[in-house]
Amino acid sequence: MSLNADTTFYSIICDLGQTVYAQELDVEEMRFNKIVEDIRDGQIENVKAVFEFNPAEGWSNDITADVMAAAFPEQDEDDGYSDYRAERITGAVAGVEHRMAA
Repeated sequence: MSLNADTTFYSIICDLGQTVYAQELDVEEMRFNKIVEDIRDGQIENVKAVFEFNPAEGWSNDITADVMAAAFPEQDEDDGYSDYRAERITGAVAGVEHRMAA
């Protein structure tokens, strides 16, 4: 199976009491609507943060508020879902050199 690195991927950080972990997702399940559905239906719980990223372009965004607003539209906006900044963080800003494995 070939993987196109120039696409948007998602990472979900969840709280398990004494530890936080990245929720395991199949690549084909890494879609915004699928993540929203799984959170709304309780398949993914105790969400601390949701990030979108593109390895080829070297960017990532904290989209926690967008995901939670889509999953629970009846909640107040800006409930402070995430402690992370909601602006795009590039590799250059973070001091990371872009490298792609061939």
